[in-house]
Amino acid sequence: MSKWISGAFASLLVSTVVAAGLALTAAPASAYSGTSGKGCTATQYSRGGYSTCIGYIQRMLNGIDSAYNESYGYTGYQLTVDNSFGANTETNVRRFQKWTYLTSDGIVGPKTWNKLCFYAGQVNFAYSSSSAAKRAAWNAAYNAGCIVEKPASGSPGYVSISRY
Repeated sequence: MSKWISGAFASLLVSTVVAAGLALTAAPASAYSGTSGKGCTATQYSRGGYSTCIGYIQRMLNGIDSAYNESYGYTGYQLTVDNSFGANTETNVRRFQKWTYLTSDGIVGPKTWNKLCFYAGQVNFAYSSSSAAKRAAWNAAYNAGCIVEKPASGSPGYVSISRY
């Protein structure tokens, strides 16, 4: 009977946690890119701001635009990396958000950071044979606090790393 009670209690606990919206998930087993929530990725950026982190955002947007060309739909919109969140940076952030099915508000908050990190932190941006724009985007993602994929021997051919 005690096994049934502990099993029932565990089921009830899981049901309660799920109903409360508290998901208990295990860490992913494989490498991936995304935000660490530290460094630049812990801060929200919008028009009017000025910082090194905004320069990282600009480099990431340039690399993503360079890598995805026509599928991105906004080729030729390379930003001047000036660390200033002006009108052109806001426009490119909005385009990126629209492309990744986020709310196009021009603000780089947690969801936009996660998408920027996901795309610019991919292993194919890190290869020495990648374009200068892609390598600059990968380095910016790493420096901004993203979890990025680094080439490695073996399977799957990359590992996830973070500056923090």
